Amino acid sequence: MGFFDQIASLFSRNGRDDHRLRKGMNHAHAQRPAQAIAVYDSLLECESTSATVRARALFNRALAHSLMKDDQKAIADLQEVLSMRAAPENVQMAARNQLSRVYNRVQRGRDRAEEQA
Repeated sequence: MGFFDQIASLFSRNGRDDHRLRKGMNHAHAQRPAQAIAVYDSLLECESTSATVRARALFNRALAHSLMKDDQKAIADLQEVLSMRAAPENVQMAARNQLSRVYNRVQRGRDRAEEQA
């Protein structure tokens, strides 16, 4: 996308939401999950956010929670993505895969705790 296309997209609701979603992803990639979560929260609080952006924000917020080792919040977000009928198939598939990873990590933690007891 060229510079002028990027500027023009900021004047549409979807363009602004996509920009904010990318901003959250940039925070996450820079190891700033708390700031990423704040961006995703702002997208999810807005009633006019499209179903696609909402699903992507939930999925990415789950990844940020997972990065912070807050598995319960990650699981809740991933389950919400999976319950969304309007979520894109690729987002739902990624959510299923990530949910499996989080469940496995939780189980490994429980197994370690039992071994130490």
